Amino acid sequence: MFEYIMGELTVKKVDYIALDINGLAYKIFISLKTYEALGEVGVDQKVYIHTNVKEDDISFYGFKLENERELFKALVSISGVGPKLALAILSTYNTKDVIDIVLDANVKLLTKVPGLGDKKAQKLILDLKDKVKKLNVLEIYRENGEVSQGKSIISDTSNSRVLMMKEDLKLALESLGYSNPDLSKWINDEELATYDRIEDAIKVILQKTQSKK
Repeated sequence: MFEYIMGELTVKKVDYIALDINGLAYKIFISLKTYEALGEVGVDQKVYIHTNVKEDDISFYGFKLENERELFKALVSISGVGPKLALAILSTYNTKDVIDIVLDANVKLLTKVPGLGDKKAQKLILDLKDKVKKLNVLEIYRENGEVSQGKSIISDTSNSRVLMMKEDLKLALESLGYSNPDLSKWINDEELATYDRIEDAIKVILQKTQSKK
């Protein structure tokens, strides 16, 4: 319904804000991460919107970053995950952290979110794994300071973006006829992290394989 709403921030609470547009104030529920990212009351703000429509209610959920909105949409598309739980997850962890948790299958970390037990966390990770691959992971890592001047700064504790790219790259090469390809022969993790698109990495690997023949 709405891509974003821009207006004067007139109310700023931990769980919701109000944006005034020509005297009409929109109540918008937010995550704690968005709350921290927003400016002071009285200043114009832009938030990306997800509209939740029920038979007897229409609610707006707002996010300072578009990728947080997209992750929220992925979360609420999972059976048993409503807007309240999705906001709780995004209030506990930023978008990059959620992706890392999902790709690393870290149930223990996810259960730190209020209302998430072991079984539900396991199911959420399983259901969300394919969905997070559709997000703009490179942009998410840029937003969280993981990429600078086209080069990725690889974390000491986690490099989920590279892991995800390697998985997709392996599948792509298998579809091209390479049986169980050993990526380490052609490209290392640091080099892979510099590519914006998986297609660019595939071209480089194919060039290397041809030069070896």
